[in-house]
Amino acid sequence: MRETISEQYAQQLKQLHSATESFGVGNVTAKHYPMIEKLIEKRSFGSVLDYGCGKGHFVHHLRGKMPAVRVEGFDVASDEFSAMPADRFDLTVCLDVLEHVEFGALANVFADIRDHTNKVFICSIANYPAGKKLPDGRNAHVTQMPFGYWFSLLSNFFRVDQFLRTGKAEGLYVCSTLNTTMDWR
Repeated sequence: MRETISEQYAQQLKQLHSATESFGVGNVTAKHYPMIEKLIEKRSFGSVLDYGCGKGHFVHHLRGKMPAVRVEGFDVASDEFSAMPADRFDLTVCLDVLEHVEFGALANVFADIRDHTNKVFICSIANYPAGKKLPDGRNAHVTQMPFGYWFSLLSNFFRVDQFLRTGKAEGLYVCSTLNTTMDWR
């Protein structure tokens, strides 16, 4: 099993989730839901994984809007969504999550996402300091990098099909799976 988070950092995120009602609820990412729903309909996806789902806002939203689609969530800081499903999904989304991943764990997280994705991976990245702090005082966005660097990292695991700037320092990447089992880490 790949290490996707250190135990210390996992505890920091769990504390932040439990202490802050507004953390991990989709406040910033809900604007992406209509585009993702259209993609699910257009491509007839039957399964969706929300990787880093926080408190499950998108999971619950999509289950209500598209009951025929199997929707699962995973988040290391959530009791409800702490178990990673073992199977693969047509679409994996990662909304406002990757900037919360420790830099040293990014390759393992991308590999984990790749291994659970059959067709498409969509991620939104907020490339600015978060409004929230971790209990140890660090900014909640522990990894902030230029969008080109995110593109390079993603390209090691997926084909980046599209980048959409969704705010001054926010972007959405739409990626396809690669037809390879190579791991260039």
